[in-house]
Amino acid sequence: MKVKTEARRQAILDAASALFQEVGFAAASMSELAARVGGSKATLYSYFRSKEELFVAVMAHAAAEMKQGSFEALDPDQDPKETLPRFGRIYLRFILSPWAIAMRRVAVAEAARSEVGRLLYENGPKVGWSRFATYLTALMERGRLRPADPDRAAAHLRGLLESEYVELFLLGMAEKPDAAAIDAAADAAVDLFLRGYAPN
Repeated sequence: MKVKTEARRQAILDAASALFQEVGFAAASMSELAARVGGSKATLYSYFRSKEELFVAVMAHAAAEMKQGSFEALDPDQDPKETLPRFGRIYLRFILSPWAIAMRRVAVAEAARSEVGRLLYENGPKVGWSRFATYLTALMERGRLRPADPDRAAAHLRGLLESEYVELFLLGMAEKPDAAAIDAAADAAVDLFLRGYAPN
């Protein structure tokens, strides 16, 4: 029974992800979603208490694999010159994926009208980048980076990673570059970050 329940939840998440990308958050209805997955709105609400909660769950589920391979794989006992380029490439490839760009547009568009933006931030980026700041603190304590505010340092790396392509993609001003170009952008961002926070 549990396997069936998990399969049903996943089916709802998959259908909701497609629906949000197609029509946006405001126009997406639980009635339409119920029609797509089969069943009733009551069934949907037994899994997710609101459309906002469902949207956050869709984003969290998609980001889970990326977090596991990037934020959760950071080891302060390893050389950051090896760890951070790998992290940067995984992060940038994920946020530049068509799915991530589409969902980010939805979240930004809805932020002024509902709690979606806040919920998304608190359950996604805030968690991941807080973990990254903890990792940076450990690097600073080990003398691998110069002492600094770890939250600000984390924000600096995020800004560097997103600076070259993210805005262009969000505004539809550029096509997605190939993997080599994304990796080059990530490596350049990490190199600049490591130079800025090199030990004194």
